[in-house]
Parts: sequence; C-alpha cells; structure tokens
Amino acid sequence: MSPTSITPSSVAASSPSTMHSTGSLTHQYTASNHKDSGYGMTERLVTAGAGTPENGSTGAPEGGPASNGDKPQRSRDGCLTCRQRKVKCNEERPVCDKCRIKSRECVWPSGDESERRRNKKRRTTNLSQADHDNVNSHSPSGSNGTRSVYPDLPNLHLPPLPLIRSPSNRGTISRRIKGIVHVPPGFLPPDSMDGKGKEKEGNLVDWLVPEKMRAGLMMDPSFLEPYFPTVDERLVIRHYLSKTVHIIIAFESPHRPWNPWLAVHAPLAFKHLPGTNPAADALRAAMLAVGGVHLTYTCNPTDQAAAWRITKSATSKVLRLIEETLTEKNGKPKVLQKENIELVLAALLSCTIASSLAADDAWHHLLSTVLNLIVQLGGAQNILRDAPRDRLSPYRFFMEQLAIRDVFGCMTTELAPSILRDAFTPWFFEAEMWSRTDLEWESVERMFGISRGMVDMIARACSLISSVRSINKSLTEAEPSPHDPVLGPLQHAAQALMAEIKVWDEAENFTPLHPRTQYGNHSYKHAIRIRMLRKVYNVSSDDERVVKSSQAIIELAGEMLALYGKITWLTWPILIAGFEIPVNHPSRVTALEMLGAFGPHACFDNRTAARMLSDYWMWHDMDGDHVTSWEVARTLNQRPFLD
Repeated sequence: MSPTSITPSSVAASSPSTMHSTGSLTHQYTASNHKDSGYGMTERLVTAGAGTPENGSTGAPEGGPASNGDKPQRSRDGCLTCRQRKVKCNEERPVCDKCRIKSRECVWPSGDESERRRNKKRRTTNLSQADHDNVNSHSPSGSNGTRSVYPDLPNLHLPPLPLIRSPSNRGTISRRIKGIVHVPPGFLPPDSMDGKGKEKEGNLVDWLVPEKMRAGLMMDPSFLEPYFPTVDERLVIRHYLSKTVHIIIAFESPHRPWNPWLAVHAPLAFKHLPGTNPAADALRAAMLAVGGVHLTYTCNPTDQAAAWRITKSATSKVLRLIEETLTEKNGKPKVLQKENIELVLAALLSCTIASSLAADDAWHHLLSTVLNLIVQLGGAQNILRDAPRDRLSPYRFFMEQLAIRDVFGCMTTELAPSILRDAFTPWFFEAEMWSRTDLEWESVERMFGISRGMVDMIARACSLISSVRSINKSLTEAEPSPHDPVLGPLQHAAQALMAEIKVWDEAENFTPLHPRTQYGNHSYKHAIRIRMLRKVYNVSSDDERVVKSSQAIIELAGEMLALYGKITWLTWPILIAGFEIPVNHPSRVTALEMLGAFGPHACFDNRTAARMLSDYWMWHDMDGDHVTSWEVARTLNQRPFLD
C-alpha cells in the first residue's frame, strides 16, 4: 500500500495512531507525542458560538467568565475617553466625573446618529439552545462545549494568547491639561520668600553675564555693527570698553570686578538702533567722544588740540540731539519718558567727562546744562523717588556721578555745590538701608576712592567757602559774636567743621574701609583743612598747619602710588597742596612728578593740572599771597577742571 492510499480503517488496524476526519480536514494524533504539551503537539478546532454541553452547563469552564448574555452592559452613551479606558461613565456632560477627577480630556461621540452607530461596538450574537443541541448532535464535544478532534484524549486547556491590538484600532485621543490648576502648597522654594511672605525682589538678568566677560562680549564686532555702523566707530568704542572705562574709576578689585561704566552705563547705548531715538544717538556720540579723547592721548599725549576738536564736534552733536529729545518741532517741551530721561542724563554725563579729560573750557557749560535739567525735573530726590531699591540703577549712578563731580569742581572754583546743597542729603546715604551687596554702598568708594561721608564734608566745606566769599570778608578763629547776624552763623558752622576734621583724624584709623579708601579720605581731609584755613580764616601759606597738611598730601600720594601703582582721583588734593608749597621747596618738584606719574591711567587733565601749578607758582612767586588760584586760572583762561 502506497503512502498516498492510506485509509482510516487501515490506519486504525495497523498503527497506534488514530485518525479522524471532519469535513475536508484530516487531523492525525500520534500516541507517542501525547506526553508533550506544546502548541504544535495538540490541536483543537473551536466552533464559533459553541453551544451548551450535554450536562446542561452554561457552556463556560467552571469558574470561568460568564457568557456574553450575562455580562454587565456598558453605557452606549458614555464618553469616548471612558469607553477607551473600559470604565463606567456617568454620562455627565460636558465633563464626566471620571475625566474630571483624573484631569483627562473628556471626548464625546458625534451628535449625528449615523456617526454614533458607526462608532458603536458590535456585540457577539448568542446561539439558542437548539443551535447548541444541533451542533452537539453532529460532533462529539468536551465539557466546555468545544468540539475535540481527539475523542480518546482529555481536553487540553491552553493558556490564552495575548491580545494584540492593531495600530489602526488604537485610540487617537490627545491628552492635555485642561481646566483650573491650583498651585500646591510649598510650590515655591523657601528661599524665594522673605519672612513676611512677600516674594523677594530680584532680576535674573543681573546674574546672567559674569563681570569679567562683559566687556569682551560687548566688543564682539557682530554685536557692535548695528549700533556703530562705521569701522572707525567700532574701533573707538572697542577702545572705550577695554581701556577708557578703567581710567575713570578709582580702583577695581581683581577678585570681584565691577565697573558701573560697563554694567550700568554702557548697556543703555544698545537699547535703540541708530536713527530711532535721538537720545540714544546722543549717548553713543558722547561715548565715542570719551573713547576718542583717550585714544588720542594714548597715541600722542601732547596733541591736546586734536582732543579739543573731538569734544567740540561731539558737544555740538550731543546738545542738538538732546534738544530734539526735549522739544517738539514747534518748540513746545515734550513729556519725557523715564527711558529718555536716563539716556539724556547718560549722554550729558559722558559729554562732560570727555570735556574734562580733554581739559577744555566747555565742561563748566555742560555741567551747568545738566544741573539745570535736574532742577527742572524736580531735583535729585524727586528723580530717585521711583528708582529701584535692589540694585544700583542708572538714575542713582548718574546722580552720584554728577553730584560728586560738581563737588570736586567747587573745591577749586570756590562755588557752592548745586546738588548736594544740604548736610547729609538723604538720597545720598539711603543706599545703606537697602543695599543687598557692598556694590551699591561702595559705588562711591570704587568710583572716586573716598567714602560718602567724606564727600558730604567736602560739600559742606565748599558751601561755607562760597558763603564767606560772597560777603568778601574772612572769619576769625575766636568765639563767634552773638550780636552779628551774618558772621555769627558762619563762624559757628566753620568751628563745627574744623572740629569734625579733628574727629576724622582719630576715627579714620578705626574704620573698616579699604586701605585705598582710607588713603583717599586722609588726603581729602587735609585738602579741606587747607581750604578752610586759607579761604575761611585767611591764614597765610606758611602757617604750620597749612604746611603740614600739604606735606601729608604729597606723602600719602607717594605711598599710594608705591602700593597700588596709580593714584587716580588724587588730582584735587595734589593740586590744592601744590598751591601752598613755598618757593624753592623740594615738594614742588615732587608734586609735578606725582601728576606725571599717572601715566597710562591719566589723560590731558593731569597734564593741564601740572601746567596750572607751574603757572600759579610763577605768578605767586612774583606777587606773594595777594594772588589766588582762582584769579590765576581766570587770568590764564584755565578754568579748574572736573577730572
């Protein structure tokens, strides 16, 4: 018998194998493989909708799930989200309870009835009991209503295969946060709130750029090009940012570098593109003038005429742009915004510095212009009323710069200060109450090398000297007369100021100031004593107190130069001491050497100071004490300078 002619009867008689035929399918089971339980060794044919077994059971395995007819029906009108997650929906519209509690997007079926029918899941139809009996009558069945092709073997219950969902059947419901979100307790870190529950003020921008890298980032050509279109402008502004800003500050700490000319002043020039704001154009022109004057000095310290050409051209352009900012085309004054006020003050300040570095005669006019503007704005106290209290704002920086430069100019012009008119002006000292770092409080020390208290005493001394000069009569060091309504108050003020200078002599040794600030305070203290003795009490230049103070200033400048390599901002004390040095005294040569020792940290102003001393000594040696420094400066057309 060939293998292809095998029949069921022959196989049953000659082999332990059993063969059953069902329809056109022939299934063979080998008895030797009965021990294996793999999927390939047994096979079951499951008829869809298998009926009830012979014992009348429900058709499900014992302890198995109920038939489709006994399952609890899910809602047909629930949301698609709950149906996708196979949970019961309470059909609450527009957001059901389940979606609301879990913060899910609640998606509902379309309102179209045909669309709803299309989205409705189909249910499996149960066969009747007659159908089950009909099926069982034609084929043997197991206890679970499943027809087995192996009647001699027990039914093998195979583990269910995992259900694999087709990608086309997967839900496409997008999930996003929707609704009101309440900030949980403790959401903010503890260090972001102060003791009163108020969020601490702070500005992220303040901490973004390291101070050591600020100038280098600003000097990037691609950054400068939109604001300074020409090559020469970019070259000069790079020199300004890298060199000039360091000679107009008293000292910088290598460990904590901070230069407000870079951190506060320079960024204002990059707020508006050229041609969009005349005040910003004025500021850029003034900064170029400052850098151009110093670059000219660096190239040729004797070419002062070139520096004057720069300042003259820049002053004309800056004042014209500021006039355009302040007035309408019809001549009526504009209502200035805060930003424009900052830009105008910054431009006038830079233009004044350029004039003083060039040592021309325009600085007094520029200073008078900016002081008049401050008066029209309501004074420094009114300008700083809304200034930030958590950082050195541009307003406060400009007010400090202008006020102190005005005071220093009054030391030689014998005029009264225009900004710091009263003793202990509140806005000048209030930084101590809110400064979060020493940068705000030490801004005066870092910029000018002296403390705020010393600046205040210089301002009061200048005001007193101006008052005495206005009455054209000197005071006496005796007790003031109570019957003189004019001299009495002035004598009281002079005695109080001289007593305060004595207190500084003792207290300065115990102050926690930087040594460079102490050198500056000592030098200016001696300068005030000289001015008070000479201009208020009309003491001769050979008085012992005058000589000692003059020598002390020269010695302090020499020590500071040896320790720190530069004596920036000691020009005024050296100049005041030099006015009182007697004929043929070796200190005259030392004073001139001191002014020349500024070197790269100086500009044309120090050369002018040395020339002014030489001219004054020539006039003084011929006419004695009858000639004053003010008269010499006016005669030689050398107005005392600001820097």
